[in-house]
Amino acid sequence: MIDENSIREVSQRSNCVTVVGRFVELKKAGTLFKGLCPFHEERTPSFTVSPLRNTYHCFGCGAHGDSIRFLMEVGGRQFPEAVRE
Repeated sequence: MIDENSIREVSQRSNCVTVVGRFVELKKAGTLFKGLCPFHEERTPSFTVSPLRNTYHCFGCGAHGDSIRFLMEVGGRQFPEAVRE
């Protein structure tokens, strides 16, 4: 079992833009990064990643979270596996 403080620390240390950028082609758009959502099919980008909040959000399908949740959702990883990665 992974304790809450360790999870919080890993989440804060991980760079959501870098993690998501391994799976999604991101382009800088002001303070955000935008790309096509990996969770549903779309033609125009509605998927954003915020380096300030260290989170992602899709305005099309509502997917959102941090880098740990992204790894769980996009890669089908279990929570402990995503934290380790």
